Amino acid sequence: MHITEFSELIWTLDPNTPQHRNLEEILQIGAGFGNPWYRSQKEHWLGWLGDYSNPGAYKRARPGPTDAKTIYGRINCAPMLFWLCESARIDAALLNDAFEAVVARKTERVATQCGALRRIIPWADVETRLRSLPKLTGQQQEEAQEAIQSAQARLRKKLNLDK
Repeated sequence: MHITEFSELIWTLDPNTPQHRNLEEILQIGAGFGNPWYRSQKEHWLGWLGDYSNPGAYKRARPGPTDAKTIYGRINCAPMLFWLCESARIDAALLNDAFEAVVARKTERVATQCGALRRIIPWADVETRLRSLPKLTGQQQEEAQEAIQSAQARLRKKLNLDK
C-alpha cells in the first residue's frame, strides 16, 4: 500500500477511539500531555505522513520508502500505532493483548513498546482491515488531501520548520 492510499484511509478513521486514550493516559504521551503539535492521533498520523518526504520534525536524513508496511514498522509512538489498530477495528482480543504488552513496558524505550505492539498486531492484520474499508470517491480523496496538508502545516508551524 502506497503512502498516499494509506494517508487517505487514515483520514476516514474515527479519531475518538476509547482504548488509545487510556494508553495515552498511562504512558503520559499524546494529545493533552506535554505540548504536542497534534490534537489527536489521527492528526499525528496525517501530519507525519504529509511531511514524510521531507526531513521534517523527525530530522530524516533522506526520504524513506513510501510503502505503508515500512512506515508502520518505523513509527515510534505506541499510542499512535495503537490508535491506528483500534480505529481500523482490529480484533478486540488482539487489541487487549497489545495494550497489555505496551503497558507492561511503560518504563522502557518507546521503540520497545512499539515492537511489543507490532509483534501482536503485525502490518498484515492492519492492512487487511484497511483494505476492507470502502473506496474513497474523488471528492473524498480531495478532502483527505486537504486534511493531510492542514495537519502537515500545523506540524511545520509548531516546530518552526518553514523558516
